[in-house]
Amino acid sequence: MAKGYVIAHFKFKNLDAFMAGYGAKIDGVISQFGGKFLVRGGNVPYAEEDTADFDVIVEFPDIAAAKACMESDAYGEIKAARTENTTGQFMLVEGV
Repeated sequence: MAKGYVIAHFKFKNLDAFMAGYGAKIDGVISQFGGKFLVRGGNVPYAEEDTADFDVIVEFPDIAAAKACMESDAYGEIKAARTENTTGQFMLVEGV
């Protein structure tokens, strides 16, 4: 079965509010669904477009687990801290 991934590229509007409301809590949320961070921030040595302030790739056992996480009450409780304090892309992708 193909793994599921959350891929995000953020620019921060308010880093402190993001970290307090989302960054400090997201590990506990994704772990409930078997998720683990593969990329969290990091150096971007090459980019063909604008770069983000922060890049994330989270791996889940499958796309259903990734979707369940993003639709969970636990994620819903912290989502506004991300959407209100960042701009950028956020997506679920199924692996091959």
